[in-house]
Amino acid sequence: MKSNAQQRFERLNLYGLVLGLSYVVRLNDLKTAQHLRVRLAWVLRQPSGLAKPLHAELKQLFAISGVWVRNVGDRHDTKRQIVQLIRRIVSRLKIQRKVSANSRPRTEVS
Repeated sequence: MKSNAQQRFERLNLYGLVLGLSYVVRLNDLKTAQHLRVRLAWVLRQPSGLAKPLHAELKQLFAISGVWVRNVGDRHDTKRQIVQLIRRIVSRLKIQRKVSANSRPRTEVS
């Protein structure tokens, strides 16, 4: 069983990977998108504790981004699908910061 720190690290890595793919799709950077897809394929092959809906959405992202990279069909529609799917994935992966005693919100003193 993985520790909380390991699980958090994996989720943070996945979060960065998905956001990176979002950025390169927005920039139409096909070469970098291919590299990120390779990393996404590696994540999908690893036995991990991802929830089934999240795993399914990541597989769908891999498939749709492949269509986009190969420039098949309507690129605008494919790009729109990728952006919508990434928004759903990011909402599932939201990383919450740990709040410590030293990082309390400061109040103004008058």
